[in-house]
Amino acid sequence: MFSFPARRKPGLPTMESNRVNEWSARLKAFGMIVKLGHDVFNAPDFNVAGGIAVNSSRALLKYKSSALLELSGGKARIVAQYAQLNVNPHSDVAHQQVTLCEHLEFEPNPRVLKLADIGSLDDETGGALSQLLEGNGQLMAVRLEPPAFLGKVDFRLIWLIEFPDEIPGYAANAVGILMHNYANALYCHRCCRVPTQVRLRRHFSPKRTALYFVLLVIAALMFFPVQDTVNTEFTLKAPETVSTYAWFDGPIAKCYRQDGDLVKAGEVIAEYDTSQLEFRLANAESEVGEIEKECELETAAAFSDRERLGKVQLIEARLEGARVAVEEARWYLEHSKLTAPIDGVLALADGRAEQLVNKAVRTGDRIFDVYGGRGVVAEIRVDERDSSILLNSPEATLFLYTQPDRALEAQITDIRQYPELTEQRTYCYKVRATLKDEIEARYGMRGIAKLRGGRVSLGYYLFKNLVIYLRWI
Repeated sequence: MFSFPARRKPGLPTMESNRVNEWSARLKAFGMIVKLGHDVFNAPDFNVAGGIAVNSSRALLKYKSSALLELSGGKARIVAQYAQLNVNPHSDVAHQQVTLCEHLEFEPNPRVLKLADIGSLDDETGGALSQLLEGNGQLMAVRLEPPAFLGKVDFRLIWLIEFPDEIPGYAANAVGILMHNYANALYCHRCCRVPTQVRLRRHFSPKRTALYFVLLVIAALMFFPVQDTVNTEFTLKAPETVSTYAWFDGPIAKCYRQDGDLVKAGEVIAEYDTSQLEFRLANAESEVGEIEKECELETAAAFSDRERLGKVQLIEARLEGARVAVEEARWYLEHSKLTAPIDGVLALADGRAEQLVNKAVRTGDRIFDVYGGRGVVAEIRVDERDSSILLNSPEATLFLYTQPDRALEAQITDIRQYPELTEQRTYCYKVRATLKDEIEARYGMRGIAKLRGGRVSLGYYLFKNLVIYLRWI
């Protein structure tokens, strides 16, 4: 007779079903571990592989965060961070992770750290750990060892895994398997993913070699010394310019010379209307005569009448005032004629003699200039942004707009100590230069002045203005 097993009630798990579920979960976990190692190994480069390692493992290990670091020569750097497309090495978390890796003593097996372990660590390691963990959190520090076939490797990869609570047993076992798969894949990416010959051929292809050569030549030319030059504008002027201004308020009656005439020193150029001045002088002289007679009569009477002596003193005071008025009128008459101060070319302020006649001028108004001296000089305006050329005794070559094909050598004789504001709203230094050759030119002609200073690097010469502009930003 056959006996059938008793039917079990639905919904009540048995030991056999628990065992089946446990083996199913283990197989799934093992398959995920194999897939993660395969994905890391097939990554296109080392950085992408590190990103996969610290991000894709969370589905299996259930950690809070993780990071991959490279430790070389006692210094650590962040390779990949959890949930970060681009590494931020300046964040506070990254700084604490770097400090922890640089001072922590690693072991062959993963090392578990928690806040209770701070007392057994040095100050820097404990401080970094206290900043990384919160509450019951734990940190697993895993040193990934390179595979033996790579030989000697002068760096190590560190995998930091942070858990919010106590590390589960399955996570510790999974990390023990993953660390070997990750180590093989990451070290291969870092050291021998692409052979050196292939990398050299890729970076030094004919096109890239030509490009590198051109860039190298350009970089070398930036340090090539060239002569510092500045192009600016100049104006021809007389070696000596003397201006004549109005002595007092009044109308100009006559102008004897025309604009542009050659005049001699002391020659009368213009004359005030002196009719009122002559009347004032005659009136003042007449008043002086009357007061003098009055004073004589009162003085004679004062010898017999002492009471009239005070009146004589008042008359003498009036007489002194009248004499001052006479001297004042004579001074005005003496300065009523405006003469040329030096020999030279006359330049009327109003342009033409006709415009100056019958014009009422005020004290201090410019009446005319006289351009004197032999030859011409050049007044060069140098913008203060280019004023560094003035520190090295520059040389000047001039090109007139009327004769652009002729180079005129000039000798710089004077450089203004302070810049002045020009009509273009820029500050410029005035440089005075004398021409070495005699030329036929008129005052006021302009042109281009080329100033040559000391030798500077080509990079400074080309990008000086750009650097000045960037300093304003």
